[in-house]
Amino acid sequence: MPKESEGVQDLTKLYTSDTCVKYYEELMQKSLLVERCEIGGKYCEKYLVPIFKKWAEQLKKPLNFADLLCCYGNDTLAYAYGYYQKDFAETWSSDDLCYNLVKPRQFPVKTLGIDRSENALKFAKKAGIMDETEKIDFNNMTDSDKTILQQHLKCTNILYMNSMAALDDGIVEQIIEWFSQGTEPGMLMIGFIYPHDGVERMNMWKQLMLTKFDFLASVPSANRTLYEHEGQVLGPKHGIWDRTYYEMWYLTRKVDLGQK
Repeated sequence: MPKESEGVQDLTKLYTSDTCVKYYEELMQKSLLVERCEIGGKYCEKYLVPIFKKWAEQLKKPLNFADLLCCYGNDTLAYAYGYYQKDFAETWSSDDLCYNLVKPRQFPVKTLGIDRSENALKFAKKAGIMDETEKIDFNNMTDSDKTILQQHLKCTNILYMNSMAALDDGIVEQIIEWFSQGTEPGMLMIGFIYPHDGVERMNMWKQLMLTKFDFLASVPSANRTLYEHEGQVLGPKHGIWDRTYYEMWYLTRKVDLGQK
């Protein structure tokens, strides 16, 4: 775990609610995380959905989408459903409405959510955001957890990863290796949160991925706003005052699509 993550606000309590509403109000609204989701959703709709539709047509089946550290499924909604700020406001702002999805999936896809929060996973599945879920604590994986995760990743076509600051060293590297072993067309979508993920670790992950995947694109955006003490701890070293910065990388498996 990078030293930068030592100053990060503990948001565990936001993940214990039975629905997404508290998470939406406290993190996505007050801390402006919803902006990042819309940037990702709009980029995917314009540039990635055509690729995914082509892959599904070539494979003659829905793609497998896995969201690691998925929480209540906001990033899956952004990428698989094309959710914008107004869509989250329409569904996630109320316990009465939060199970009603206002958009269909943008391409043929089956969704899998993996997280340590049982409540968040139950909500995501009940709401129909996730078709399947797996409860895994990535920092305390059993041998069974590792086997399950490896099997899923080899069969995954779209792997979304973010919020890696809390993960111990070596875990992201293993996930990258397992996903690279898949034989079908695949895209790794991975978000780097500066400086929480650790500058040296981010560089190491990028170098590793460039040896295993083909680079497609990089999209900058802003992550959530900082809590006061985070700015006090991180600001003197990194110059971070209001927001953490976010960089999304998109990479594809080294697979010959003509043979698939």
